[in-house]
Amino acid sequence: MAAVKLWSDPLLAMQYTISLPEGYDAKRVRERVDVRSRLFDGHDGLVHKSFLYNDEGKLYAPFYVWKNVVEARDFLMDDLFKGVIEAFSRHRVRSWFVVQMGYGNRSLKPTYARREIDAIAPEERLDIFLNAEKMHQETLLSNPNLYMHVIAIDADRWEIMRFSLWKDNASAEEPASDAHLEFTVMHVTENGH
Repeated sequence: MAAVKLWSDPLLAMQYTISLPEGYDAKRVRERVDVRSRLFDGHDGLVHKSFLYNDEGKLYAPFYVWKNVVEARDFLMDDLFKGVIEAFSRHRVRSWFVVQMGYGNRSLKPTYARREIDAIAPEERLDIFLNAEKMHQETLLSNPNLYMHVIAIDADRWEIMRFSLWKDNASAEEPASDAHLEFTVMHVTENGH
């Protein structure tokens, strides 16, 4: 297993979730990913992109980590995102400030992803809460079946978001929240980390 690597740079995570129309064949999504994933290799400012699909809800939901808000904003204005709008219309894009991002076993090929979102109680001290999240993440990263884990916050809604990539569903640890979405990983693009 590769050494655990943690990032606490001022990164920005974002995700849009597209509900595919009735009768839309998942094979078309896979074909789209096969073609478009190459366009993100070496893309300026992109640290990570997971191409994700939830079969049960027929959701296509790419997950990104950007070096900063400027790079993320520029993507939303460029031709790559214009292609998303032309294919699926313009969907709401959620964004979170990354508290910490860590890689575990980078030698494996992840096939399963999970995104969890929990409210942070108003009385909760953020420093204590986030330190506990970081300690939990460091424990998770020692699991040989975990590829990557992201902790991020939405300061508008005061929510914590946890995103993880695993070898497969069977090897993933139980979610920390009952508010979670599960995805099949169709492709992962890594740039610069």
